[in-house]
Amino acid sequence: MGDEEVFAEEELAGGEGQELGGKTGFIPAAILKLLKWVALGLGAIIFIVTVVIFTVKILNKGPQQVVYPSASEKYQATPKILQWFELGQIRAQTSDDHPVTVIVTPKLGYKMNDAKILSDLIARKEYLIDATRTFFSLKKASELTPDQDEKLKMELREKLNKLVDNQEIQAIVFIDFNVVEF
Repeated sequence: MGDEEVFAEEELAGGEGQELGGKTGFIPAAILKLLKWVALGLGAIIFIVTVVIFTVKILNKGPQQVVYPSASEKYQATPKILQWFELGQIRAQTSDDHPVTVIVTPKLGYKMNDAKILSDLIARKEYLIDATRTFFSLKKASELTPDQDEKLKMELREKLNKLVDNQEIQAIVFIDFNVVEF
């Protein structure tokens, strides 16, 4: 082998006396590697920020005036302050071919601080519970949906007011209302 071939092999192999991490010129190799990773990180951040800015600009070109639906009068009105009489948890099965279980905890709203109404509700509590259970037993599962909530409350209130004096029940709320299929 000639001297020229040995020198060519040393140049391809990186030199005979060079160590990793040694100096290559006036900047150490470790600093060059660190600078390379910092540059890659900065490049990635600049790329990501650019993509986000263009994406936001594209998304904001949609309709500028968004009209939100207004709340119905029912939700804007302040409800009356009532006193509440709890019937407790009532369970019933619907009248479907494959009945589902209804678990409801209704509270009956009546005029504040009226001892006569309270004593009437207490005296008739068992009748009210039975009427509520019967009411839900006569319903189908399809009638017990959230969109039917107000209708159910109105019908139940009418039914229960027939059991008390002077139609004293002014409102009904459901603390729990679950329809469970087994």
